[in-house]
Amino acid sequence: MADEPPVSNRADRSVTRKERDFVGSLERGLQVLSVFDRHNPEMTLSDVARRTGLTPATTRRFLLTLQSLGYVGTNGRRFLLRPKVLELGHAFLDSMNVDELLQPHLRELAALTGDSSSVTVLEGTEIVYIANASARRLVRLSAGPGSRFPAFATSTGRVLLANKDPEQLRKFFENPQFQKITEFTETRPDKLAQILEQVRQQDYSAVQDELEVGIVSVAVPLRDSAGRVIAAMNCSCVTRRTTAKEMVKTRLDLLRQYAAKVAEAIHRSPALAHSVTSR
Repeated sequence: MADEPPVSNRADRSVTRKERDFVGSLERGLQVLSVFDRHNPEMTLSDVARRTGLTPATTRRFLLTLQSLGYVGTNGRRFLLRPKVLELGHAFLDSMNVDELLQPHLRELAALTGDSSSVTVLEGTEIVYIANASARRLVRLSAGPGSRFPAFATSTGRVLLANKDPEQLRKFFENPQFQKITEFTETRPDKLAQILEQVRQQDYSAVQDELEVGIVSVAVPLRDSAGRVIAAMNCSCVTRRTTAKEMVKTRLDLLRQYAAKVAEAIHRSPALAHSVTSR
């Protein structure tokens, strides 16, 4: 009988199989779509190539393929996204029934406070919005589902980071690239580590002016049935109405009550629960 291959060889074979199953062209196609944002709504082929790190020839093939599929359009020499791209995000919201499960609680909380309320999850070093409601239509207090922001500068991001295990946090701080977003953004790794420890102990986070001057928010964790933090929920307001200290005093208890309702709604939907916890 042949000897068992060394463990390292078996691991290498496993990695090889995973790599063989990975479709690099799909990754690059999605990467091309992801470089368009509010600051870069229309870009030349060279712009897209520079932002993705792909060669111009490869970028051209992906852009033309996405154009033929209806996801990308053109304005002269510039490329831009088409509304069909919304189908990708809508598929998540529809399949997870987010509007029926989460939105009623967020809208009710927003109506009670006059604030914006959101649910976010952590993706790498960024938060991603999966639900949002706002009672104030004249002021842009928040982003819609799918919007992303650096986790370290947001209230929900700090809640999610604070509840990572020590090894995950170590990796987060291993190659810090914390950039100033406003003049008030805290970027010192040692200070951020202290803030996250405080957030972990008090079980909430309050942030003012760090993501956008004039915006203040308080956030709490959403936990699964085992007590693990799977998402975060916040209330956001403008500083001309309140401050971080006042938000904690007047919103925290109510926010925790509604966070419990949202967490329960997630528990009742296995697909949504699996989605926000899977990696």
